[in-house]
Amino acid sequence: MRRTAAAVGVVFALAACSGAGEVATVNGTSFDVGDIPITTEESSINLETFRVALNWLIRDQVLTAAAREDYGLTLDPAEVEDLAVRTLASLSPNDQLDPRANLDYFLIQARVGRSGLLWDELAERLPDDLTENQWALESLRRAEVEVDPRYGEWRTSPEPLVYEP
Repeated sequence: MRRTAAAVGVVFALAACSGAGEVATVNGTSFDVGDIPITTEESSINLETFRVALNWLIRDQVLTAAAREDYGLTLDPAEVEDLAVRTLASLSPNDQLDPRANLDYFLIQARVGRSGLLWDELAERLPDDLTENQWALESLRRAEVEVDPRYGEWRTSPEPLVYEP
């Protein structure tokens, strides 16, 4: 009984949101369900997977803008796309079933993921007393982020993320 109720709750929550307006606003830019880097029917995605993808979208928006504003840093779109396409093409057939296995998600990863292009470029520009991680946390904490409560709650502590409400 509990499993059925939980599954119905997830389907209901996402189905109710599928026609909804904005999911989040990041530094004045609004994003709706279609902007979240996942590919599948909304009813088959659990809310946690949706929230993870939303967090990556927010990180991408905040960190690429902060790098441009703080250090004049912009990434070469062709390099970003090349890395994203190569990474996506290298996925195993099993990994391709993940709702995040799409070009939009891997473009974000190519920019701000753990091996993203932003970090090497940024390391050359940061002051000696500031690490990439410190800069990222400070940038995310300064950001103006609002999230529709149906999807979670933006908190800057312990780590800037959209958390379960």
